[in-house]
Amino acid sequence: MIELFYSRENNRWHQKSSYQYVYWGKEPSRLSPSPAFSSSIIKLQTPHDVIRPLVGILAGSNLHHHFSGNAAIFKSIQNELTDSGGLSYVFTPDDIYPSYINGYLYDATSQKWTGFRFPYPNIVYNRIPDRAEERTPKVRSFFNLLKLKSIPFFNRSFFLKNEILNHLAENETLMHHIPATACFTDANLNTFLKTYSSIFCKPASGSKGRGIFKIKSVKSGFQFTDHENTRFFPNLALVKEHVTPLLHEQYLIQREIDLATHNEYPYDFRILLQKPFKSWQVTGIGIRAAQNNSLTTHVPRGGKVLPFHKVATNDDERRVRELAIRTAESLEEKEKMLECSLDIGKDSEGHFWIFEANSKPMRFDEPLIHQAFIGSLLTSFRTYSAY
Repeated sequence: MIELFYSRENNRWHQKSSYQYVYWGKEPSRLSPSPAFSSSIIKLQTPHDVIRPLVGILAGSNLHHHFSGNAAIFKSIQNELTDSGGLSYVFTPDDIYPSYINGYLYDATSQKWTGFRFPYPNIVYNRIPDRAEERTPKVRSFFNLLKLKSIPFFNRSFFLKNEILNHLAENETLMHHIPATACFTDANLNTFLKTYSSIFCKPASGSKGRGIFKIKSVKSGFQFTDHENTRFFPNLALVKEHVTPLLHEQYLIQREIDLATHNEYPYDFRILLQKPFKSWQVTGIGIRAAQNNSLTTHVPRGGKVLPFHKVATNDDERRVRELAIRTAESLEEKEKMLECSLDIGKDSEGHFWIFEANSKPMRFDEPLIHQAFIGSLLTSFRTYSAY
Protein backbone atom coordinates (compact mmCIF):
# COMPACT_ATOMS: atom_id res chain seq x y z
CA MET A 1 0.00 0.00 0.00
CA ILE A 2 1.15 3.54 -0.80
CA GLU A 3 0.14 6.39 1.50
CA LEU A 4 0.25 9.89 0.05
CA PHE A 5 0.74 13.12 2.01
CA TYR A 6 0.54 16.71 0.88
CA SER A 7 2.49 19.74 2.10
CA ARG A 8 0.60 23.01 1.80
CA GLU A 9 3.83 24.86 2.46
CA ASN A 10 5.48 23.83 -0.79
CA ASN A 11 2.49 22.32 -2.69
CA ARG A 12 4.27 18.99 -2.98
CA TRP A 13 3.18 15.40 -2.53
CA HIS A 14 5.15 12.96 -0.40
CA GLN A 15 4.91 9.32 0.56
CA LYS A 16 5.57 7.56 3.84
CA SER A 17 8.35 5.09 3.10
CA SER A 18 11.88 6.17 4.00
CA TYR A 19 13.58 3.52 1.86
CA GLN A 20 11.95 3.91 -1.56
CA TYR A 21 10.79 6.50 -4.09
CA VAL A 22 7.36 6.45 -5.70
CA TYR A 23 6.75 7.66 -9.25
CA TRP A 24 3.60 8.93 -10.95
CA GLY A 25 2.40 10.93 -13.95
CA LYS A 26 3.57 11.21 -17.53
CA GLU A 27 6.84 13.07 -17.02
CA PRO A 28 7.27 11.26 -14.45
CA SER A 29 7.36 13.03 -11.08
CA ARG A 30 9.07 11.46 -8.09
CA LEU A 31 7.48 11.44 -4.65
CA SER A 32 10.15 11.71 -1.99
CA PRO A 33 9.68 10.10 1.43
CA SER A 34 8.66 12.31 4.30
CA PRO A 35 7.92 10.37 7.51
CA ALA A 36 7.18 13.56 9.44
CA PHE A 37 3.54 13.56 8.36
CA SER A 38 1.11 11.98 10.79
CA SER A 39 -2.01 11.47 8.67
CA SER A 40 -2.34 10.50 5.03
CA ILE A 41 -4.45 12.20 2.38
CA ILE A 42 -5.12 9.06 0.39
CA LYS A 43 -4.18 5.37 0.38
CA LEU A 44 -3.60 3.34 -2.76
CA GLN A 45 -3.82 -0.44 -2.94
CA THR A 46 -0.64 -1.25 -4.86
CA PRO A 47 2.49 -3.25 -3.99
CA HIS A 48 4.59 -1.35 -6.53
CA ASP A 49 6.63 1.85 -6.39
CA VAL A 50 4.56 3.52 -9.10
CA ILE A 51 1.05 5.01 -9.16
CA ARG A 52 -0.57 4.14 -12.48
CA PRO A 53 -2.46 5.26 -14.22
CA LEU A 54 -2.71 8.87 -13.10
CA VAL A 55 -5.94 10.02 -14.78
CA GLY A 56 -6.87 13.65 -15.31
CA ILE A 57 -10.62 14.25 -15.65
CA LEU A 58 -11.24 17.48 -17.56
CA ALA A 59 -14.44 19.11 -16.26
CA GLY A 60 -16.09 22.44 -16.97
CA SER A 61 -15.31 25.79 -15.37
CA ASN A 62 -17.70 27.08 -12.73
CA LEU A 63 -17.72 30.50 -11.06
CA HIS A 64 -19.45 29.23 -7.91
CA HIS A 65 -17.93 25.75 -7.46
CA HIS A 66 -14.64 24.00 -8.14
CA PHE A 67 -15.93 22.61 -11.44
CA SER A 68 -19.05 21.61 -13.36
CA GLY A 69 -19.74 18.11 -14.61
CA ASN A 70 -20.97 14.69 -13.57
CA ALA A 71 -19.50 14.51 -10.06
CA ALA A 72 -21.08 11.10 -9.39
CA ILE A 73 -19.08 9.54 -12.22
CA PHE A 74 -15.92 11.35 -11.10
CA LYS A 75 -16.29 9.95 -7.56
CA SER A 76 -16.82 6.42 -8.89
CA ILE A 77 -13.68 6.65 -11.02
CA GLN A 78 -11.58 7.88 -8.09
CA ASN A 79 -12.88 5.17 -5.75
CA GLU A 80 -12.22 2.33 -8.19
CA LEU A 81 -8.78 3.60 -9.23
CA THR A 82 -7.49 4.00 -5.69
CA ASP A 83 -8.49 0.40 -4.99
CA SER A 84 -6.30 -0.80 -7.88
CA GLY A 85 -3.14 1.28 -7.62
CA GLY A 86 -4.15 4.29 -9.71
CA LEU A 87 -5.48 7.75 -9.01
CA SER A 88 -7.65 10.36 -10.72
CA TYR A 89 -8.10 14.05 -10.19
CA VAL A 90 -10.63 16.52 -11.62
CA PHE A 91 -9.52 19.81 -13.17
CA THR A 92 -10.83 22.58 -15.41
CA PRO A 93 -9.31 24.59 -18.29
CA ASP A 94 -8.52 27.34 -15.75
CA ASP A 95 -6.36 24.96 -13.66
CA ILE A 96 -3.71 24.21 -16.30
CA TYR A 97 -0.13 25.48 -16.00
CA PRO A 98 3.03 24.70 -18.02
CA SER A 99 4.55 22.31 -15.47
CA TYR A 100 1.61 21.25 -13.29
CA ILE A 101 -2.18 21.13 -12.99
CA ASN A 102 -4.32 22.17 -10.05
CA GLY A 103 -6.83 19.39 -9.48
CA TYR A 104 -9.42 18.14 -7.02
CA LEU A 105 -9.82 14.96 -4.99
CA TYR A 106 -13.01 13.90 -3.26
CA ASP A 107 -12.86 13.27 0.49
CA ALA A 108 -15.64 10.87 1.45
CA THR A 109 -15.31 11.76 5.15
CA SER A 110 -15.89 15.49 4.73
CA GLN A 111 -17.90 14.95 1.52
CA LYS A 112 -15.97 17.77 -0.12
CA TRP A 113 -13.70 18.26 -3.11
CA THR A 114 -10.29 19.59 -2.11
CA GLY A 115 -7.67 21.16 -4.34
CA PHE A 116 -4.05 19.98 -4.75
CA ARG A 117 -1.22 20.43 -7.25
CA PHE A 118 -0.60 17.46 -9.57
CA PRO A 119 1.79 16.51 -12.37
CA TYR A 120 0.46 16.00 -15.89
CA PRO A 121 -1.46 12.71 -16.04
CA ASN A 122 -0.97 9.54 -18.08
CA ILE A 123 -4.31 10.09 -19.83
CA VAL A 124 -7.01 12.78 -19.93
CA TYR A 125 -10.73 11.99 -19.86
CA ASN A 126 -12.65 14.89 -21.38
CA ARG A 127 -15.96 15.42 -19.57
CA ILE A 128 -16.50 19.14 -20.21
CA PRO A 129 -20.30 19.41 -20.12
CA ASP A 130 -20.61 22.63 -22.12
CA ARG A 131 -20.22 22.69 -25.89
CA ALA A 132 -19.29 26.37 -26.00
CA GLU A 133 -16.46 25.93 -23.49
CA GLU A 134 -15.14 22.91 -25.33
CA ARG A 135 -14.71 25.07 -28.45
CA THR A 136 -12.78 27.85 -26.67
CA PRO A 137 -9.16 28.60 -27.66
CA LYS A 138 -8.07 27.68 -24.13
CA VAL A 139 -9.38 24.12 -24.46
CA ARG A 140 -8.19 23.73 -28.06
CA SER A 141 -4.74 24.90 -26.97
CA PHE A 142 -4.70 22.36 -24.14
CA PHE A 143 -5.56 19.52 -26.51
CA ASN A 144 -2.68 20.59 -28.75
CA LEU A 145 -0.37 20.60 -25.72
CA LEU A 146 -1.45 17.06 -24.86
CA LYS A 147 -0.51 15.96 -28.38
CA LEU A 148 2.92 17.57 -28.00
CA LYS A 149 3.41 15.76 -24.70
CA SER A 150 2.12 12.48 -26.23
CA ILE A 151 -0.61 12.26 -23.61
CA PRO A 152 -3.70 10.51 -25.00
CA PHE A 153 -7.14 12.00 -24.37
CA PHE A 154 -10.80 11.22 -25.04
CA ASN A 155 -13.58 12.22 -25.69
CA ARG A 156 -12.45 14.80 -28.23
CA SER A 157 -15.73 16.65 -28.70
CA PHE A 158 -19.50 16.53 -28.50
CA PHE A 159 -21.43 15.12 -31.44
CA LEU A 160 -23.66 17.30 -33.59
CA LYS A 161 -26.84 15.41 -34.44
CA ASN A 162 -27.01 16.46 -38.07
CA GLU A 163 -23.36 15.61 -38.80
CA ILE A 164 -23.62 12.23 -37.10
CA LEU A 165 -26.89 11.22 -38.77
CA ASN A 166 -25.60 12.34 -42.18
CA HIS A 167 -22.46 10.28 -41.66
CA LEU A 168 -24.42 7.18 -40.64
CA ALA A 169 -26.83 7.64 -43.56
CA GLU A 170 -23.88 7.27 -45.95
CA ASN A 171 -23.23 3.76 -44.63
CA GLU A 172 -25.02 1.17 -46.78
CA THR A 173 -25.60 -1.08 -43.78
CA LEU A 174 -26.99 1.66 -41.55
CA MET A 175 -28.79 3.99 -43.95
CA HIS A 176 -32.08 2.08 -43.63
CA HIS A 177 -31.99 2.61 -39.86
CA ILE A 178 -31.84 6.43 -40.00
CA PRO A 179 -35.21 8.24 -39.81
CA ALA A 180 -35.76 10.94 -42.44
CA THR A 181 -33.98 14.01 -41.06
CA ALA A 182 -33.23 17.49 -42.41
CA CYS A 183 -32.15 20.91 -41.21
CA PHE A 184 -35.03 23.10 -40.08
CA THR A 185 -36.02 25.46 -42.90
CA ASP A 186 -39.42 26.66 -44.14
CA ALA A 187 -39.10 24.53 -47.26
CA ASN A 188 -38.13 21.40 -45.32
CA LEU A 189 -40.90 21.98 -42.81
CA ASN A 190 -43.44 22.17 -45.62
CA THR A 191 -42.08 19.04 -47.28
CA PHE A 192 -41.96 16.97 -44.08
CA LEU A 193 -45.50 17.87 -43.02
CA LYS A 194 -46.79 16.97 -46.47
CA THR A 195 -44.96 13.61 -46.29
CA TYR A 196 -45.38 12.65 -42.63
CA SER A 197 -48.30 13.17 -40.28
CA SER A 198 -46.06 13.97 -37.32
CA ILE A 199 -42.53 15.34 -36.93
CA PHE A 200 -40.09 16.14 -34.14
CA CYS A 201 -37.97 19.30 -34.12
CA LYS A 202 -34.83 19.17 -31.99
CA PRO A 203 -31.65 21.24 -31.45
CA ALA A 204 -28.64 19.87 -33.34
CA SER A 205 -26.60 20.26 -30.16
CA GLY A 206 -29.27 19.35 -27.62
CA SER A 207 -29.30 16.58 -25.01
CA LYS A 208 -31.69 15.06 -22.43
CA GLY A 209 -34.65 16.11 -24.55
CA ARG A 210 -33.87 19.82 -24.18
CA GLY A 211 -35.65 22.08 -26.67
CA ILE A 212 -37.60 19.35 -28.44
CA PHE A 213 -41.09 20.02 -29.76
CA LYS A 214 -43.49 18.11 -32.00
CA ILE A 215 -45.77 19.26 -34.81
CA LYS A 216 -48.61 17.00 -35.86
CA SER A 217 -51.17 17.34 -38.64
CA VAL A 218 -54.74 17.13 -37.31
CA LYS A 219 -58.16 17.68 -38.86
CA SER A 220 -58.44 21.25 -37.62
CA GLY A 221 -54.88 22.22 -38.65
CA PHE A 222 -51.72 21.52 -36.67
CA GLN A 223 -50.98 20.49 -33.10
CA PHE A 224 -47.84 21.88 -31.43
CA THR A 225 -46.49 20.10 -28.34
CA ASP A 226 -43.46 20.85 -26.18
CA HIS A 227 -42.54 19.78 -22.64
CA GLU A 228 -44.88 22.34 -21.10
CA ASN A 229 -48.06 22.49 -23.16
CA THR A 230 -50.01 21.68 -26.29
CA ARG A 231 -51.46 24.28 -28.68
CA PHE A 232 -53.53 24.10 -31.86
CA PHE A 233 -53.12 26.27 -34.95
CA PRO A 234 -55.49 26.42 -37.95
CA ASN A 235 -52.67 26.77 -40.48
CA LEU A 236 -48.94 26.27 -40.91
CA ALA A 237 -48.18 29.99 -41.13
CA LEU A 238 -49.27 30.42 -37.51
CA VAL A 239 -47.20 27.41 -36.48
CA LYS A 240 -44.10 28.99 -38.05
CA GLU A 241 -44.87 32.28 -36.34
CA HIS A 242 -45.04 30.48 -33.00
CA VAL A 243 -41.87 28.38 -33.34
CA THR A 244 -39.59 31.03 -34.88
CA PRO A 245 -38.72 32.62 -31.50
CA LEU A 246 -37.77 29.14 -30.22
CA LEU A 247 -35.08 28.62 -32.83
CA HIS A 248 -32.13 30.15 -30.98
CA GLU A 249 -29.76 27.61 -32.53
CA GLN A 250 -29.62 25.16 -35.41
CA TYR A 251 -32.60 22.80 -35.39
CA LEU A 252 -33.34 19.53 -37.13
CA ILE A 253 -36.61 18.09 -38.39
CA GLN A 254 -37.11 14.34 -37.99
CA ARG A 255 -40.10 12.20 -38.83
CA GLU A 256 -41.82 10.65 -35.84
CA ILE A 257 -41.47 6.88 -35.58
CA ASP A 258 -44.45 4.87 -34.34
CA LEU A 259 -42.61 3.17 -31.47
CA ALA A 260 -43.40 -0.24 -30.04
CA THR A 261 -45.21 -0.03 -26.70
CA HIS A 262 -45.18 -1.78 -23.34
CA ASN A 263 -48.40 -1.46 -21.35
CA GLU A 264 -49.42 1.19 -23.91
CA TYR A 265 -46.30 3.29 -23.26
CA PRO A 266 -43.88 3.79 -26.18
CA TYR A 267 -40.29 2.87 -25.37
CA ASP A 268 -36.80 2.88 -26.84
CA PHE A 269 -33.37 1.48 -26.03
CA ARG A 270 -30.40 3.27 -24.44
CA ILE A 271 -27.19 1.48 -25.35
CA LEU A 272 -23.81 2.11 -23.74
CA LEU A 273 -20.77 1.11 -25.78
CA GLN A 274 -17.07 1.16 -24.86
CA LYS A 275 -13.79 0.16 -26.46
CA PRO A 276 -11.46 -0.98 -23.66
CA PHE A 277 -9.28 -2.95 -26.09
CA LYS A 278 -9.27 -3.25 -29.89
CA SER A 279 -12.96 -3.79 -30.52
CA TRP A 280 -16.26 -2.25 -29.44
CA GLN A 281 -18.39 -3.92 -26.82
CA VAL A 282 -21.88 -3.28 -25.53
CA THR A 283 -21.55 -2.50 -21.83
CA GLY A 284 -25.28 -2.37 -21.18
CA ILE A 285 -28.72 -1.80 -22.64
CA GLY A 286 -31.48 0.04 -20.83
CA ILE A 287 -35.09 0.70 -21.76
CA ARG A 288 -36.85 4.04 -21.30
CA ALA A 289 -40.59 4.55 -21.73
CA ALA A 290 -42.52 7.78 -22.32
CA GLN A 291 -45.28 8.20 -19.75
CA ASN A 292 -48.31 10.41 -19.21
CA ASN A 293 -48.12 11.86 -22.71
CA SER A 294 -44.50 12.96 -22.16
CA LEU A 295 -42.80 14.13 -25.33
CA THR A 296 -39.71 11.91 -25.07
CA THR A 297 -38.50 8.86 -23.17
CA HIS A 298 -35.77 10.84 -21.35
CA VAL A 299 -36.07 10.30 -17.59
CA PRO A 300 -35.49 14.01 -16.74
CA ARG A 301 -38.47 14.78 -19.02
CA GLY A 302 -40.88 12.29 -17.49
CA GLY A 303 -39.60 9.04 -18.93
CA LYS A 304 -39.45 5.84 -16.90
CA VAL A 305 -36.82 3.10 -16.59
CA LEU A 306 -38.20 -0.32 -17.52
CA PRO A 307 -36.57 -3.68 -16.70
CA PHE A 308 -34.91 -4.89 -19.89
CA HIS A 309 -35.81 -8.56 -19.84
CA LYS A 310 -39.46 -7.88 -19.03
CA VAL A 311 -39.84 -5.86 -22.22
CA ALA A 312 -37.27 -7.00 -24.79
CA THR A 313 -36.95 -10.42 -26.37
CA ASN A 314 -33.70 -12.31 -26.98
CA ASP A 315 -34.03 -11.39 -30.65
CA ASP A 316 -34.41 -7.71 -29.71
CA GLU A 317 -31.20 -7.90 -27.68
CA ARG A 318 -29.27 -9.60 -30.46
CA ARG A 319 -30.40 -7.14 -33.11
CA VAL A 320 -29.83 -4.07 -30.91
CA ARG A 321 -26.31 -5.24 -30.02
CA GLU A 322 -25.38 -5.89 -33.63
CA LEU A 323 -26.78 -2.55 -34.81
CA ALA A 324 -25.12 -0.67 -31.95
CA ILE A 325 -21.67 -2.12 -32.63
CA ARG A 326 -21.93 -1.41 -36.37
CA THR A 327 -22.96 2.15 -35.51
CA ALA A 328 -20.04 2.69 -33.13
CA GLU A 329 -17.61 1.34 -35.72
CA SER A 330 -19.00 3.76 -38.29
CA LEU A 331 -18.88 6.71 -35.86
CA GLU A 332 -15.24 5.96 -35.11
CA GLU A 333 -14.43 6.57 -38.76
CA LYS A 334 -15.51 10.16 -38.20
CA GLU A 335 -14.43 10.81 -34.62
CA LYS A 336 -11.76 9.06 -32.55
CA MET A 337 -13.50 7.85 -29.40
CA LEU A 338 -13.53 5.08 -26.80
CA GLU A 339 -17.13 5.33 -25.60
CA CYS A 340 -20.56 6.46 -26.74
CA SER A 341 -24.22 5.93 -26.06
CA LEU A 342 -27.01 5.44 -28.58
CA ASP A 343 -30.77 5.92 -28.59
CA ILE A 344 -32.36 3.22 -30.75
CA GLY A 345 -36.08 2.68 -31.19
CA LYS A 346 -38.12 -0.24 -32.47
CA ASP A 347 -41.24 0.62 -34.45
CA SER A 348 -44.57 -1.18 -34.31
CA GLU A 349 -43.49 -3.38 -37.22
CA GLY A 350 -40.26 -4.48 -35.57
CA HIS A 351 -37.80 -2.30 -37.51
CA PHE A 352 -35.00 -0.59 -35.55
CA TRP A 353 -34.15 3.10 -35.89
CA ILE A 354 -31.10 5.08 -34.73
CA PHE A 355 -32.26 8.37 -33.20
CA GLU A 356 -29.18 9.82 -31.50
CA ALA A 357 -25.54 9.19 -30.60
CA ASN A 358 -23.77 10.82 -27.66
CA SER A 359 -20.01 10.99 -27.21
CA LYS A 360 -20.14 11.63 -23.45
CA PRO A 361 -22.53 9.11 -21.94
CA MET A 362 -24.50 10.15 -18.89
CA ARG A 363 -24.74 7.90 -15.86
CA PHE A 364 -27.13 4.99 -16.43
CA ASP A 365 -29.79 4.52 -13.76
CA GLU A 366 -29.25 0.76 -13.74
CA PRO A 367 -26.60 0.02 -11.03
CA LEU A 368 -25.17 -3.02 -12.87
CA ILE A 369 -24.70 -1.03 -16.08
CA HIS A 370 -23.05 1.83 -14.18
CA GLN A 371 -20.71 -0.59 -12.40
CA ALA A 372 -19.76 -2.25 -15.70
CA PHE A 373 -19.24 1.20 -17.26
CA ILE A 374 -16.73 2.24 -14.58
CA GLY A 375 -14.91 -1.10 -14.80
CA SER A 376 -14.56 -0.89 -18.57
CA LEU A 377 -13.54 2.76 -18.33
CA LEU A 378 -10.68 1.89 -15.98
CA THR A 379 -9.56 -0.80 -18.40
CA SER A 380 -9.50 1.82 -21.17
CA PHE A 381 -7.37 4.10 -18.99
CA ARG A 382 -4.81 1.34 -18.50
CA THR A 383 -4.89 0.21 -22.11
CA TYR A 384 -4.35 3.62 -23.67
CA SER A 385 -2.32 5.46 -21.00
CA ALA A 386 1.09 6.93 -21.79
CA TYR A 387 3.70 5.69 -19.33
